[in-house]
Amino acid sequence: MDLYSNNLSRAGWMLGAVALGAIAMYVFDPAQGKRRRALAMDKTYSAYMKTRKSVEKKARDLSNRAQGVSAEAKQWLPEKENLPSAHGATPEP
Repeated sequence: MDLYSNNLSRAGWMLGAVALGAIAMYVFDPAQGKRRRALAMDKTYSAYMKTRKSVEKKARDLSNRAQGVSAEAKQWLPEKENLPSAHGATPEP
């Protein structure tokens, strides 16, 4: 590993540590921390519910489409009484 990439790695770790410290100060601030944590929880819950509703909507859509494809496919199959039986008998004309 050369000196340049080693310095970049250290700089990345240092920037990460500074960012983590800033976030901790922001969230655990005695004056505004409680409000900020509550706001973050509300936003997280809202994002969860939006995602859940979107997934449920997509699942319903896919289910309905699959039922439609199944119904379309059944139209192309021959009638059940016109099919030969499994015992080798031929259908009557």
